[in-house]
Amino acid sequence: MISFLTHPVTTFFGGAILSLIGIGILLNTKMEGNKTAQFVKDYRAAMTKAGESGPLANSSAEGAAVQRFSEFLKNVGDRIFLEDQTANVYAEGAYLDDTIATHYGPDEIQSYFLQTAETMTSFEVNILDSVRSGADHYIRWEMIFAAPKLAGGEPIHSVGISQVRFNESGKVVFHQDFWDSGRHIFGQIPVVGGMIGIVKNRMK
Repeated sequence: MISFLTHPVTTFFGGAILSLIGIGILLNTKMEGNKTAQFVKDYRAAMTKAGESGPLANSSAEGAAVQRFSEFLKNVGDRIFLEDQTANVYAEGAYLDDTIATHYGPDEIQSYFLQTAETMTSFEVNILDSVRSGADHYIRWEMIFAAPKLAGGEPIHSVGISQVRFNESGKVVFHQDFWDSGRHIFGQIPVVGGMIGIVKNRMK
């Protein structure tokens, strides 16, 4: 019996099982509670705070605002561009939620995008189209990016939509992204991606 317990194969599998149990306990302690209702509440509150005072529909000011924001999206991977243009695109107190994090104001937003750019080896955004509904502009995009810690550094392809509101000066006061960050970010992280895959398979 003792020789069985001390056998290298037994030791390996025992260690692996204990490691998995430890990881499971650690992940469980780090899990956030169900905050989905709070997210929706915060989302609606941010829209209310942003107001509806943006440029008039079909005006040259509206076209310039959408173009400026679209150019910003296309250059989020460019550190020099971010440092030069973030304050020209986002208003003071602007709200940004990209489904990964929430930030307020051009300083926070610039810092966040600079940190993101630092992790990427390539980044490309293609604007597919945009449409206005009331005070909101919906910009549909395709993103292709690569980062050493995601998918082994291979390019990751994603599509999404940015809901944006501008103020009367054409600066962004509200920016909410809608895209599958679970699949295209967290799902590409070693171990985490496998766990997400297990959860998805159990829900089928």
